[in-house]
Amino acid sequence: MRWAGMTESPRADTFPLPHEVFELGLGRGPLLVYLYLICRKSLKHGADKMSYAIISNAVGLCKKTVRTHLRTLADAGFIRTEDHGQTFSYTLCPIQGKVCERHSVTPRNRWISTKHTWLTGEVFNAVFPVPNEVFQLGLQAGELLVYIYLHYQKGVRSGQCWPSYATIGTAVGMSRKTVQKHIGSLVDKDLIRAEETMIRRKDGHRCNGSLLYTVRPIQQILREREKESLAQLKQAEAQRKWERRCQERGRPRSAL
Repeated sequence: MRWAGMTESPRADTFPLPHEVFELGLGRGPLLVYLYLICRKSLKHGADKMSYAIISNAVGLCKKTVRTHLRTLADAGFIRTEDHGQTFSYTLCPIQGKVCERHSVTPRNRWISTKHTWLTGEVFNAVFPVPNEVFQLGLQAGELLVYIYLHYQKGVRSGQCWPSYATIGTAVGMSRKTVQKHIGSLVDKDLIRAEETMIRRKDGHRCNGSLLYTVRPIQQILREREKESLAQLKQAEAQRKWERRCQERGRPRSAL
């Protein structure tokens, strides 16, 4: 689905993920927590004591569930943790061998790019950047995981991709119907746009293909949200001034 020669270089406002991260066989909950730990590690916070509540707020899961997923990751050898009560510290473990074990084959280099030394010290053929702000959008856990996967699939210049519901579901551990629901939610929140496509079958007939997704630039989304928030604050302040003025003059108060 990705195009040769279209690998992005990680920027300061992004965190890098190896393409193999979706081939580790993790369930959706452990995978999402693992992605957040990678983000924190890339921000140089990985060695610090981290609160379970911080992860809970970032990924949209309760603290008890976060603890369960952390144990799963530790037991499977993806992380090493040291518990400190309400906080913990962790390190990331190498994952290349785990991709091989689960797929019984050596991972293939399906992308043309320069090799990249990742956070574990391993060298990967390619990584892709995910904006740090994805964890600040207030998304539900399922929405967030699907959204990150679309960042993995999208083209660098176009911001577009067209994975099927089944392809996304296999990668993130969800059913086709659940993926469809989360896609609809991301569209409603204006984080992505989806267009119908047509394909031609072998018999020559045309039929509906996978949706074409356009992942909107996250900085543009955040700027729009900031403008909306400022506009709402100004409207609320204007309403309060109007109510005070009406109260001083003894007039009935009404909305502007």
